Amino acid sequence: MRKSQVILFPILSLLLLLTVALLPATLQAHGGVGNQHLNNVPSGPYRVYVWSDPEPPLVGEYHVTIALTENVEGDTTGLAGGPVLDAYVIVELIHLESGSTYSAQATHDDALNKLFYEASFEPGKQGNWSVQVRIAPPGCETGEVSGNQQSGASALACDPAQVVGFEDEILPKAFPWRAVLGGLLSVLLLIGAALLYWFTQPAAARKEPAHTKKRDPAPAGGRS
Repeated sequence: MRKSQVILFPILSLLLLLTVALLPATLQAHGGVGNQHLNNVPSGPYRVYVWSDPEPPLVGEYHVTIALTENVEGDTTGLAGGPVLDAYVIVELIHLESGSTYSAQATHDDALNKLFYEASFEPGKQGNWSVQVRIAPPGCETGEVSGNQQSGASALACDPAQVVGFEDEILPKAFPWRAVLGGLLSVLLLIGAALLYWFTQPAAARKEPAHTKKRDPAPAGGRS
């Protein structure tokens, strides 16, 4: 093994390990990944599980993921009931200092795991936020989901919404040094792999092809 290969192999191995260590943080996905706030919380006919990401929460990006299962009487584990996939779920973020409020319906559309509901927000303020999750049976629409008994035909469909919540602190957005460092390491890894490939080639393969020998010019006066 050449001296250059002996040097490159440990360097490439170290770069690969560092890149792999940084990728989970830079490529974190939604859908139950992050910080769990509510675990197996009974709320009317539901058992509620709630996560948020990223961790820590940052200004400009906040995702809430909810899982619902049936609340079976006598079961405290939350494992007896099946998943509830057709509920109407609204998530509200309320900034405790200013009162700024964000509201969005949580659906399966953007969740990686379609058993989960997900709502995405872009909060513009740092500080403490109240996160309220309102859950109602299918058929409810915006404005009907509340803690009060509804009147008319919608009373049976939205009788009444279940509400669970928690508080979370959203921090100022920091410089994405992990993503930048991960990108630089990836570039260095590619350059190192190219150098390793170059140095492992036989010396003859790295030499430039010999120039084609030029033909002697025809003698003056042309052919005899």
